[in-house]
Amino acid sequence: MSLEGRLEDLGLSDIFQIISLSKRSGVLTLIRKEGTGRLVFNLGQVIYATSDTRSRLGYTLVKKGTITNDDLEYALRIQKGRGSMKPIGTLLMEMGAVDRETLEREIRGHVILIVKDLLSWNTGSFHFELGPAMEEDVVLRTGLNTEFLLLEGARLQDEEQKEKAESPPVVAPAPAAPQTNLEELEKTQVVQPSPPTEAVRTSPPVEPRPVLKQSPAASALSGSLEETLSTPLSGSSRKDLSLLTSMIAELSGPSSSSEITLLVLRFASEIMNRALILLVRKDDIVGLGQFGLVLPEGSPQERVRSIRIPLSESSLFKEVIEKKTTYKSQLPQSKWHQYFVDRLGKEWPVEVFIAPLICEGRVIAILYGDNIPGKEKIGDTEGLEAFIKVTGFAFGKALLERRLQDTQSSKP
Repeated sequence: MSLEGRLEDLGLSDIFQIISLSKRSGVLTLIRKEGTGRLVFNLGQVIYATSDTRSRLGYTLVKKGTITNDDLEYALRIQKGRGSMKPIGTLLMEMGAVDRETLEREIRGHVILIVKDLLSWNTGSFHFELGPAMEEDVVLRTGLNTEFLLLEGARLQDEEQKEKAESPPVVAPAPAAPQTNLEELEKTQVVQPSPPTEAVRTSPPVEPRPVLKQSPAASALSGSLEETLSTPLSGSSRKDLSLLTSMIAELSGPSSSSEITLLVLRFASEIMNRALILLVRKDDIVGLGQFGLVLPEGSPQERVRSIRIPLSESSLFKEVIEKKTTYKSQLPQSKWHQYFVDRLGKEWPVEVFIAPLICEGRVIAILYGDNIPGKEKIGDTEGLEAFIKVTGFAFGKALLERRLQDTQSSKP
């Protein structure tokens, strides 16, 4: 498989999806004027990453105090002297400077931060070189799922934007006024700085724009927003409501079905510890994507994709599809509920959230969420429920655009 092109035409999330779904191994290189990024894949999962925008892993380990500067210098001498292709982390582990568990934890955090930076790259070129991951290059025994990386990277971007928005503006000190001008200074009108606003959830940052102006989905929601939400948006400190406007803004542009699904998971990740998207088919529902799922062994994404619940038998999922309503309460004991819990790690949740994603009057997918491994109940979800209703319009818009493209391409 050869994959190369411009980031202006194919974004990182789309590239990740292609490599992940095809379960390819190789190296993805992103190049732009400011620098280069490199991600190593093994069977569709990221096992290593480097970027000019971030310090090398070795220096990061020194800064954190995980290893000493002497350890790093010795490993670099070995690498250079032997002409070794082994990553510096592997050499440090072989030296005994760091144990495998600590190294893997640090590499995971390092990769997440690199992906967070790469998500803001809108220009440049990319090239995926297909090839098996060499055994000596595999530092992470279990690779990182691309959907998790995209969600975590976007979350970190949002937090960074929020911190910037909430930080007080730096005001240059005013020059000292002469004693003779004190009277005039007292008469000068003082303009209070505007309070910092909550960061708009965008990835990458874009210029502010009206939420309802260009979004058919948002326009469709505006007439029924008051009925959907029990608490007004203005002045609300609730997290689900404060996120709603900014998340709707991301639906204002043209979006693919995969992008819309990721947005739903991102919103859910702010309220619950883990969530799944289940695809509704004619006779059953099947796992599609997830965030937050932690398993003692095996790939969480593979486990989710193995889920299949028939619609011919009774379950809460079937009830939500038939009634087209959201369920938020305890998960009753039943055959298929036990099967579902077992697939997710066997820990029974205190409370679950199940909501239908409706497009053109039909339930096309289901969002499931809970707070495992925690024992607390799920917080307020009215904002998330409102956003899920909006995504139905967005799915319809994406579907209509695809039909129009198919129609135009079929014309002689």
